[in-house]
Amino acid sequence: MKKGFFITFEGGDACGKSTQVKLFKEYVATRTDKDNFVFIREPGGTILGEKIRTLLLNFEDDSPVPKAELFLYLASRVQLFEKVIKPALSAGKIVVADRFYDSTIAYQGFAREIFSAKEILKLHKLLLGNFSPNLTFYLKIKPEIAFKRKKAGEKLDRMEKEDISFHQKVYDGYEYISKKEKKRFVVLDATKSIEEIHNQIILKVEKLLAE
Repeated sequence: MKKGFFITFEGGDACGKSTQVKLFKEYVATRTDKDNFVFIREPGGTILGEKIRTLLLNFEDDSPVPKAELFLYLASRVQLFEKVIKPALSAGKIVVADRFYDSTIAYQGFAREIFSAKEILKLHKLLLGNFSPNLTFYLKIKPEIAFKRKKAGEKLDRMEKEDISFHQKVYDGYEYISKKEKKRFVVLDATKSIEEIHNQIILKVEKLLAE
């Protein structure tokens, strides 16, 4: 793997993404080069970003309107990019992110219909230039199947509370991006077992590390 490599994990709500990120982090902790990995999440990853995350996902008093929501995500991303991602990549680290701009295209582009995917990419380029992940693991699962995994009484954040039509549009967004960016995307069948998906991820990363 080349020095300075950016890996992202993507997928709709309840796809099992957070579980796979957690397992991947545990795997990295067993490696002798574990200090060469940096784990981040979006929104969040910085002090400012974590405050924005609370506003976006768990602030009930005055939820952001769609365009405000979009720009809060972008603000968190710019802060994260400048403070963490860019310095880490410049130092030759492997940065692993739980979500990045593909989420914005799927959620704020396709589902919220604030701007088109092309317009959101233009915004991204204005803010971060041509920066893009080197590799993206996409956990693919239809929302009606994914949400059956939710436990009764489980606390949901503001995005998870959206109706099934919203999450279907998110799914459509990821389908669009993954087909458009085939070289970058590794599409994983999220209906398979946790262990099977984890093993696929490890095999892919170990192959890259050996290059």
